Amino acid sequence: MASYLVLTQRPDNGGRNEDKTVFIRDGFAFLALLLPFVWLLFHKLWFEAAMVLAAGVAISAVGSYTGHDGAAGLIGLLVSLLVGLEANHWHAAALERRGFELAGVVDAHNASDAETIWFLGTERFRPVPAKNPVPTSETPGFAATPRPAPLGGMVGLVSHRGEN
Repeated sequence: MASYLVLTQRPDNGGRNEDKTVFIRDGFAFLALLLPFVWLLFHKLWFEAAMVLAAGVAISAVGSYTGHDGAAGLIGLLVSLLVGLEANHWHAAALERRGFELAGVVDAHNASDAETIWFLGTERFRPVPAKNPVPTSETPGFAATPRPAPLGGMVGLVSHRGEN
């Protein structure tokens, strides 16, 4: 199951604007690996596309000038891999700069299921808390809840000293 970031643009009346809701898969973008410049232009990431194009031209020029065309191709592939890994994050950051805000994270098998879960309001999404919540008398404090100690003195895969 994949996680989808839900970004919404708040209307003036303060409610939820369902016409301006975007779902972005949190993870690797395979098309951005294959066609990084085109993917970035399609998602209106102008600065990132210009940087990828400039890096590609510079890598190609240096590789052909020094006679290391193979190394230039490998470095170009690494740039494409970087774009594939960071493309969805750059897309979400660009939307946040345009006035969208992160409303929640939905765990779903595909984007269609994520939209269904979000708009039907089932309990399979995690709302994101406000950036600067204002404490009121109605909100509970952050009191620690006691939990039993793990059995055998182990925390995860690490045991306490002297038990081996």
